[in-house]
Amino acid sequence: MKRIIVANARYWLDALNARVEDDLLPEADIRSVARALEAAITVPEAWDLTRALALAVHPHMERRGYWTDWDGFLRVLAAHARQRAGATAEAELLARRGVIQRQRGAYQAAAASYRRAWWLWRWTGGQLGLAQTLSNLGDLYRLQGRFRRAEILCQQAVALFGVLEDTARLAYAENHLALVYFDQGRYAEALPHLTRSKTLWQETGNRHGLAKTLQNLGELYRCTGDLGLAMAFFRQAIHHYRAVGDEIHVARTQLNVGNVYLRQPDLLRAAEAYSQAESVLKRAGDSLDLARARHNLGMVYTRLEDWSEAEACFERALEGWRNRGDAWNLANTLGEFAELHLTCGRWTRAQTCLDEAWELVAERQEAPYEPLRRELAERRQKLRRLTGLEWPEDEVGPGDNPRPTPSP
Repeated sequence: MKRIIVANARYWLDALNARVEDDLLPEADIRSVARALEAAITVPEAWDLTRALALAVHPHMERRGYWTDWDGFLRVLAAHARQRAGATAEAELLARRGVIQRQRGAYQAAAASYRRAWWLWRWTGGQLGLAQTLSNLGDLYRLQGRFRRAEILCQQAVALFGVLEDTARLAYAENHLALVYFDQGRYAEALPHLTRSKTLWQETGNRHGLAKTLQNLGELYRCTGDLGLAMAFFRQAIHHYRAVGDEIHVARTQLNVGNVYLRQPDLLRAAEAYSQAESVLKRAGDSLDLARARHNLGMVYTRLEDWSEAEACFERALEGWRNRGDAWNLANTLGEFAELHLTCGRWTRAQTCLDEAWELVAERQEAPYEPLRRELAERRQKLRRLTGLEWPEDEVGPGDNPRPTPSP
């Protein structure tokens, strides 16, 4: 039986190694590989084969969205490596696990995986693994709003990949560094890094990496107001994602497309784009982008005056933010929900939403909270004007405070 298990695992490893990078494994074959792995891990002497097969199938698991089950399997493999197989094997598996956890929106868990991998790569002297982990951890810090730390790590990754002359991974690192600047509104600094990333992807012929950078270029132009160019980049990104079978990133890009329609405004097309994304993200277990899709649908249905559908979408988004412990997005959705209640004359429910949101943001000092706090203060004043309630004056700075665009 062991010989059959080993032969089956070797067959699938050879099959994966023979495929080009963008040739995604069919779902039936992925299930067969998963069964081969489950059997191979029971054969201690086949460990090296098991590890190699897991690393080879990892990109296919990621792009197909099998994140929950694959995260669990990587946890088992990493524990096995820590006990028996050595630091390099553990670092490789933890780095992949961090990628899956980050995709699922489990940022704290991903950070723990990346930090452990970073320490192991430094201990073993694995420069390529170290550079990859620097880039991924920097991107994770970006998502957590720790921009200075993110910038330093991404710059280190760019420099190290340059020394190693690894064009493909340098393209990833340039993209990550661009996003650090993008998230701070430093668009002029982000653009050359995105352009460099795009050129590098075109040199390597990697359509999946190219699609990611095209998507980010589209978002940059959406934020700077060139909606036509933004949509062109989004459609190019979707084309490449579909060519390599990555329906999860198709869905994420559909959120961006919906944001363009919302700005135009073309509300029915926006609702269609968000709804298409929602169904895919729900199946994949992407809690972060699923909540974003539901928040944005709530905004669309509010503008369409479909109050019951808007309320249902906001409720589902709030559940997602509470489950994630995401204070900023929870307060943001509560603010939009309050606006719906204000429009419908539901003063008590509006006040409940605003009170909860204000408690979340009132004492936060991080930069992203300031415009949200100003917006909530204006809505509290609006409710006071409508109802005559006596509330303490909120501090609102001079001038208009335009609402932030829906979460990209």
